[in-house]
Amino acid sequence: MRAGFRRVPVQAQAQQRHSTMTFPAPTRGKISNENLAAAGPKGAKVLENWFPTSTGIRLRGGAARHATIGTIPVVSMMSYDGPAGSFMFAADGTNIFDVTTPASPTVPPTAVVTSLTSGYFSYVQMPTPGGYYLSALNGTDSMRQFDGTTWTTVAALGPSINTNQLSFIWTYRNRQFFVQKNTLNVWFLPVDSISGTAQAYSLAGVFQDGGSVLCGGTWSLETGGGIDAKCVIISDRGEVAVFQGTNPADATAWSLVGRYAMSPLLGPRALMQAGGDLLMGMADGIVPISQAIQKDAAALALISVTRAIEPDWRKEVAARTVLPWELLKWPQFNMGIVALPASPGQDRKVFVVNLQTGAWADYTGWDACCLVLHAGWAYFGTSDGKIMQCEVGGIDDGMPYVCTYVGLFDHMKAVARTKIIHMARTVFIASRKFVPKLSVSTNYQVSLPSPPPSAPDDVTLDTWDSGLWDKAVWDAGWVKAVTTKWTSVGQSGFIIAPQVQVTSGVTPTPDAELVEIDMTYEVGAVVV
Repeated sequence: MRAGFRRVPVQAQAQQRHSTMTFPAPTRGKISNENLAAAGPKGAKVLENWFPTSTGIRLRGGAARHATIGTIPVVSMMSYDGPAGSFMFAADGTNIFDVTTPASPTVPPTAVVTSLTSGYFSYVQMPTPGGYYLSALNGTDSMRQFDGTTWTTVAALGPSINTNQLSFIWTYRNRQFFVQKNTLNVWFLPVDSISGTAQAYSLAGVFQDGGSVLCGGTWSLETGGGIDAKCVIISDRGEVAVFQGTNPADATAWSLVGRYAMSPLLGPRALMQAGGDLLMGMADGIVPISQAIQKDAAALALISVTRAIEPDWRKEVAARTVLPWELLKWPQFNMGIVALPASPGQDRKVFVVNLQTGAWADYTGWDACCLVLHAGWAYFGTSDGKIMQCEVGGIDDGMPYVCTYVGLFDHMKAVARTKIIHMARTVFIASRKFVPKLSVSTNYQVSLPSPPPSAPDDVTLDTWDSGLWDKAVWDAGWVKAVTTKWTSVGQSGFIIAPQVQVTSGVTPTPDAELVEIDMTYEVGAVVV
């Protein structure tokens, strides 16, 4: 008889001790106004040289030198687009230069307007029955006009006002309106006119806080009967007057809608049209006038489009008070740009925003004194006389730049307990070479390692006039692919922030979008 088999209990399989977690890309952009211990997902504590998209964050493009007008600051840039062609102009303190197609990006062209006393211009382009005209004025020199061929001087608009007294210009219902510098007067021309006799309109009885008129603009809103345009006039004390009508000279065709107290604008060019709304850059943030007229001045920050970065905005406002700010809408890239003119010793950077999602980021290394949109591209003028084209190539005027992302700190589903991060990986969708460096910061202290080197330069571009003959394949195209790479982390803390660094120092424009970061980790005990 066989001996019976003894049953032996099988040892239970050890449970896996590692957990996993995914950090989605920060499509909400940079967030600095949320509780550090309870911040929402998809945000970044640091987002430098990345642009937040609706699906991730992409490496920004470089800034390519387009022209040079000298060695002193570029104060203004202007764009003209008419039947005679498209032209771009840049002004320093004494001259205006045609920088449309310079012979060399490093050699200053001959000035087309000389002997100015100021280069800070306000300008508009207006089509009239007699042609397309660009009108520019600065408050100290006579108005200059460009018709597509020639610059001319307009010394006066009738017997009552010399144009060297006018500091700002805008159009409303096919009229040109002007601010008389250091007064409460605005002037206006007949419909479809760029010269002739201007009439005055005083706001002395409208603005109650005194000061002078700073600038103006147009606000269009949808009504039951269609689009209704309003004329907006802003004082240097932050008062905003809204008018409706067609002719300020006719009391039956012109009326005051309301007067509103706000914080002062950060500069005459700190205005931006967004759809029909008029966005105003103020100490409280960028505020749409459609919302501002419904709020008390103390509550403007709550309805600003810069709400997510309010602490950073206020910090920069307090630090950058010497030079005026400027806003630019760039529709082709769905981007808004805020120029932060820097005094000596200050960081050179701009704020950028995704106009669709409202997500913010910082672009460092961009020394933007002024901005312009020309032929679909954004350009900025620098403090040392350069004209730079935005989002072109993978270097900033020959210099590499580092793209840095630090996420908001996360408890990783285990509040107060120590988390040991073992492995992590990035998930990118990209068609260009790049070298990411993944790390983490812990316990609310941001600690970044040295950035990685740039990827090798890809000089065999398949773009006409950029690739190498007999090497580039002209019709090959760039195929996007998902790239992932696990790396060992070996750090621990009670709260964790993922971070990614990429150095761009290549010829082509980067094409890499971060989608997510995955981590494996182990949860420990509460350390007391």
